[in-house]
Amino acid sequence: MNGFTDSLRGVGFKIHQRDRFTCQYCGADGTKSFETWLTLSCDHLLPRGHPNRDDPEYIVTACQFCNTADNRYFDYAQQRELDFEGKTREELIAQRWHYVQLVRNRYKNFWQEHVNAT
Repeated sequence: MNGFTDSLRGVGFKIHQRDRFTCQYCGADGTKSFETWLTLSCDHLLPRGHPNRDDPEYIVTACQFCNTADNRYFDYAQQRELDFEGKTREELIAQRWHYVQLVRNRYKNFWQEHVNAT
């Protein structure tokens, strides 16, 4: 036993390989630096209780920020009129991408105003 039991050595690693170690929302490339690779996580594209939620087809690579950027995504699904049924992985990524980008843009504006400006 090599002592590694975290998700990067199991199903998560296979998902990252499939996605070429790249965040499916912002494009952060884990092959370019160890620091970026460390941020990679797995993001579920389907809500809790969905029968396909844990199917690797519906889990994608996401950097930690993008994975949690819209952490209430599923809570607001009905209000946002989001549909998960019959969609491909790519369609589900595109559906969530919009909300992730809104949060990323708010953080970028904050960074530009309060951090980069100093």
